[in-house]
Parts: sequence; structure tokens; C-alpha cells
Amino acid sequence: MPPLAGRSAADIVRLMAAFRGGTQPATVMDRIAKGFSEAETEAIAAWYAGQK
Repeated sequence: MPPLAGRSAADIVRLMAAFRGGTQPATVMDRIAKGFSEAETEAIAAWYAGQK
């Protein structure tokens, strides 16, 4: 799994949506992603995008 730090926020939001929708293969991330609202997902993505 590639690191999330430094990825664009838009890319992370897209991946989380794909996990939630079942279009991105996952072992547990699909279930984890379903627990976050859109606002929470965007906040998480912004944080990871700001990391080096």
C-alpha cells in the first residue's frame, strides 16, 4: 500500500469514495471508509495531503 502522506486531497477523497462504493478492492478499508462522513473524509484527506 503506498503511503497517503503527500498525496493530493482530491485523490484521497476519490479513493475513500471508491472504498465506500466497493469499486476499490480492500480487506478492511471498505468497512472503515463507510464510517466517515463526507466532511470527515475531506478533513482526513486535507491532513494527509499536508504531510511530507
